Amino acid sequence: RPWRPEERCPEGRWIDWGDGVLGFAASVGFGTAMAAASAWLVVRFAPAASGSGIPEVKTILNGFVLPDVVTARTLCIKIPGLIFAVASGMALGHEGPMVHVAVCWAQLLARFSQQYQHEGKRRELFSAAVAAGVSSAFGTPVGGVLFSLEEVSTHFPSKTLLRAFIASVVATLMMSVANVNGAEQLTLFSVRYTATVHPTEYLIFALLGITGGVVGALFNAINIRWNAFRIKPAYKRRVTPITEVMVIAILTLISSWPLALTRPLSPDAIHAMFDTCSTEPGATRRSKLQVEVGLCTPSGSQAEVDGPLLSMLGAAALIRFLQCVVTIGTACPAGLFVPSLFIGACLGRCAGGAMKSMNATVKLFSHAIDPGVYSMVGAAAVLGGVCRMTISLVVIMLELTGGLDYVVPFMLSVLLAKAVGDALNESIYDLYIVLKGYPFLHEELNVTFTERCCDIMVTRLTKLDLRLQPRLCDLRSMLASCSFRGFPIVDGEHFIGYVRRRRLEALIRRLEQEGRHGQRHVSVDELMPCTDSTVMRMVPDAPLSQAHQVFKQLGCQHIFVVGQAEGSETADALLGMLSKKSFLQFLKDGRVGHMPSQPAVAERLPGSPQGGGRQSGELFTAMEAAAYVDHEDEADPPAGGDTEEDSCEDEVFGSGVGPHSAVA
Repeated sequence: RPWRPEERCPEGRWIDWGDGVLGFAASVGFGTAMAAASAWLVVRFAPAASGSGIPEVKTILNGFVLPDVVTARTLCIKIPGLIFAVASGMALGHEGPMVHVAVCWAQLLARFSQQYQHEGKRRELFSAAVAAGVSSAFGTPVGGVLFSLEEVSTHFPSKTLLRAFIASVVATLMMSVANVNGAEQLTLFSVRYTATVHPTEYLIFALLGITGGVVGALFNAINIRWNAFRIKPAYKRRVTPITEVMVIAILTLISSWPLALTRPLSPDAIHAMFDTCSTEPGATRRSKLQVEVGLCTPSGSQAEVDGPLLSMLGAAALIRFLQCVVTIGTACPAGLFVPSLFIGACLGRCAGGAMKSMNATVKLFSHAIDPGVYSMVGAAAVLGGVCRMTISLVVIMLELTGGLDYVVPFMLSVLLAKAVGDALNESIYDLYIVLKGYPFLHEELNVTFTERCCDIMVTRLTKLDLRLQPRLCDLRSMLASCSFRGFPIVDGEHFIGYVRRRRLEALIRRLEQEGRHGQRHVSVDELMPCTDSTVMRMVPDAPLSQAHQVFKQLGCQHIFVVGQAEGSETADALLGMLSKKSFLQFLKDGRVGHMPSQPAVAERLPGSPQGGGRQSGELFTAMEAAAYVDHEDEADPPAGGDTEEDSCEDEVFGSGVGPHSAVA
């Protein structure tokens, strides 16, 4: 039966392809075909389904609109694309795409509830969906909630915490009932350890944490530079996404074949390195792999640690590192949790094996050393160095492995990995947000604002003036000549509100269906139902620090600067507009705020028009490299950047559209 796992197959009935030419051809052939199928589905039907989706989800939860990211089409393509990508044997995981799938499903369900038509309410639903996605990927309900709180969500009130926990618990219950892995266990890497940890071993765990931070920062730097090269127009003209995925799949499968540790799927290999040797009767897929790799003897005892075993572990970590560097960022749905855990597990198992070998000769410790503990700690360290998570990662590792006795080693390694990684560059998700050109406003900004809203507001706005009594033909002409996604509405000098383009188009269609001709005036009563009069307003002298808090906590896209114009007695005149994206651009270019420890990014980029190059002794981070590449390729729009809000803001800021009879 092809759908039955090996553990549930009758003795002697499991058939594999073998280690010969036939097995190699089947591995490379089927794996490449599935990778090509995954890339073709994504490129042909839903380009937004590529990658992990976590940078996009973070951007959405930060208050921006990326309409193509959470559509039903993206959901329908992401699921089969992810299945093909994981089954192909490429160096990728399923956890990030599972988060994306959960958010797409939440968006689909939100259409049936009037409550979640509001953007703020929908973002709270997305935060709960993130927790459910992580929980369904790993079987870690508490870790999923903490991941949503720490890594993805910008605004996380207490009611969202409850909803996220409920969604996470329901997802875990469904996983438990379905028993999808066929092993009668909830988590992927459940282990049973009896070995204790001596306090002197904390030094080795600390070294593993430092190593994980360095490895994670190195991965982020190389991967972001590789993807910055991939998005250049010259590269995209010569290499198609499907061809690129096929070549990477072939190279990955060929390079993975020689080593017994890299040949199977990564979760099986990770579980084999995490778990200790078992003397219980009945062979499992994990125990067979442990014997095949050389971690355990056929009798179930620990194998002797020798040079070839340590060399194989180091080579497996290096091979998977290089594979993951070129794979993450391609057209396939791909997460990086599993490959990061694999790399760290290999390094940790190598360190644990070396300590076990030294302890056998020198007797450094009075107790026995189990390399599996070091493997789990190393996996947490490398994943922390890549993603820079702390509390959520520790809880995920505890739930994932069941190793509750090793909470202190997990915390120590994860904290050191984050500290070392932050000293070198940013997390992989933040780097991809910059590389793809997504607007994202970070909370922890070491900036002292000295400017006011009126100092950077945009004053040349295309406005719809009700006092001019606009006609239907005027509105049609305005929409045809302007590509803005929304228009401020004024009544003379009085500011009324803001109307989105799609609502204005819907109003025009309705009036035309009612038989209204183009010369008829559109009344105020007809325009007001589609006008948002509750937009955020601030006075011109309001400090930018207050605007920063409004953007962060309320998640609004625009702030309209309203006050008394010079020479006028009107107190609610529209003086200008400040958008979150323009605020970010001013901050990036160094025209807003003062950073005593580091100047604005643009001043430190080589060749930047604002600065004179990098100062001596300053660190040129991967974030700056990504921003520099984005600045170079500004004419080539990033994938998914043409959002509903972006087009409006960019057009309004740079446009001086001449007035129609109803446009001022």
